[in-house]
Amino acid sequence: MEYFTNPYNFVPFTGTCQREPLNLGPQECMTGYFECELELLTPLFIPNTSNKYALCSEEERNKKYTGYEFCSYEDLSGNTQPGKTGPKDPVIPGSEIRGAVRSVYEAAFGGCASTMRVDTVVGQEIPKKTYPGVLVREAENKCCFIPCKRATFNARRCFREGQEIWVKLEKSYHDQNGTSFFNMSVKDYQMPDGRNKPSDYYRGWIHNKKSSGGKYPYKYVFYCADEKAKELIQTEEYEVFEQVVKSCRGEAAQPGFSESNSCIPVYYAEEKNKPRYLSPAFLERNCYQKTLEAILKENGGFQPCVSAMQICPSCKVFGMVSREAGNTGSVSTRVRFSDARLDEDMGKEDAVNYYGDYMILPEVGAPHPDTVEFYTESPYEDNEKKYWKTEGYWTYDHVRVKTDQNEYLRLLPPSLPKLRGRKFYWHHDGWKKLDKNELLDNQLKQRIRPLLPGKETGRKRTFHFRVYFDKLNQKELEQLRWSLDFMDEVCAHKIGRGKPYGLGSVRIKIRDLEIREVDGDTGTVKLVRKTYQDLGMDIATECEPVKTLKIMACAEPLRHDVSYPQVEGDEKESFIWFNNNKKSEDSKNQQPAFSKILPKPEEELDTNNSSGKRLDTKKATPKAYHRANPKRT
Repeated sequence: MEYFTNPYNFVPFTGTCQREPLNLGPQECMTGYFECELELLTPLFIPNTSNKYALCSEEERNKKYTGYEFCSYEDLSGNTQPGKTGPKDPVIPGSEIRGAVRSVYEAAFGGCASTMRVDTVVGQEIPKKTYPGVLVREAENKCCFIPCKRATFNARRCFREGQEIWVKLEKSYHDQNGTSFFNMSVKDYQMPDGRNKPSDYYRGWIHNKKSSGGKYPYKYVFYCADEKAKELIQTEEYEVFEQVVKSCRGEAAQPGFSESNSCIPVYYAEEKNKPRYLSPAFLERNCYQKTLEAILKENGGFQPCVSAMQICPSCKVFGMVSREAGNTGSVSTRVRFSDARLDEDMGKEDAVNYYGDYMILPEVGAPHPDTVEFYTESPYEDNEKKYWKTEGYWTYDHVRVKTDQNEYLRLLPPSLPKLRGRKFYWHHDGWKKLDKNELLDNQLKQRIRPLLPGKETGRKRTFHFRVYFDKLNQKELEQLRWSLDFMDEVCAHKIGRGKPYGLGSVRIKIRDLEIREVDGDTGTVKLVRKTYQDLGMDIATECEPVKTLKIMACAEPLRHDVSYPQVEGDEKESFIWFNNNKKSEDSKNQQPAFSKILPKPEEELDTNNSSGKRLDTKKATPKAYHRANPKRT
């Protein structure tokens, strides 16, 4: 069995996020700067965004493919020919370094999750066991739900999504993937025109089934078999439905209530003790009723700061801008990171020696919090785990529970499931495994020119930058120092693009500390060199976040076993691994159950997998997967 380490893992939230009003007193009196060096441990790439076609041929530009040059102060907006050597003066923006250092500061010292998109809609594709229905707006602030049945409709005429129609039905024979079955189809239809509906017709609504090409090759009618089943929708349930609609901005067709449309076809789940999870039929996706912000509030209050009257330790140092609607509060930063640049002598070297060969970054989607088996901790109580051979199954809203007699869903309290923590990437050499013959053949890939570390070229290559600070107290200064270099030479940060593939590992070394002092008698201001080695000696290195950070930040040696989940036969489509990971054999009702969940960082160090927690590559091919999971039509 081949075991692998996922490219990212999490530093846990512990305790509570301690907030207090912003108040700079006499203790906040330390102003000066750290003189720092930055060393590349792996290839690095930060794009020059003035031209996203800088490394593309004319044919590739016409196809809107992208190819970025390395970052520099050069304006490449007028450049129409791919560069040959790369910029002579590469620059690492201070904002890149600042972001990495702030992430460490927040995780180690109890800051809020400032970069987490707590407004992200968390949901999933609707399960196969769903039912059709419609939402009907009958009056201002009043919306009703009508459960329906579904019939196929072969009319060539174009209909608006949700358009009302009267239909006469008949049974029709179908053959799909070798399976024969009967279904209801529309035999005849009429358009409502003010007359009474014929007794042998049903009231229905059009759902245009979208194909992968974005067209509507066939239609459905959601018809109502029992008008008395109509019920008023609760405000909370409709608000969740609105979140789903908002999540599909940019869709070619996004139906919603309007003056000409008072009905929306939906799918819904119908299971005891489970929310209905209304989803627009055209989207086939639903939303959980919990939000990331609500879970953070219930587990230590680590949601992003929104006011200077209640501000966390990291926002007090690095600043913040409120994201809360109607709140325009902000706090200015007290640290500034200069851009990192090469030594002057290195600038005289032939630039061709700085860079490696062109590299194609494969398409990779943003990691989704929807993947609860990776992003959340198991919500099972200890006495419930014994009934499962697997890890069980849960979502943000409920957990599937087994007993000796039965199996059922239990709604989770507001505090569960707990989020695993803050995401960090492992240091590894995965870029060596990228296909060197990869083609730039779609808009999701990028051609890049990576900057090589000195050890790859046999020449020392060091960047220099400064971290200026203003009005810090002694504790804040010590924590800033620790966040820069971890007080450990084997630890490093991750910056730039391609972090999942091993790019962007950099080590920061502090070379000098200068602090401003004011002569009380003469008022003279001068910079005095201080001993920075003693800073941070009181950091609680045994606390769980700091210990986990040191595990994730260890860059010597680089790991060799890091990759996204793969399956034999197709190493690129990791979604197949996640589908294979949801077994149904451990459930009486053939419901999904997680075979594996993400190990903790310390469990990833167990290369022999003596604990049985590490992830494994499944021996399943894409063809076998697609045969077992035919596309829904």
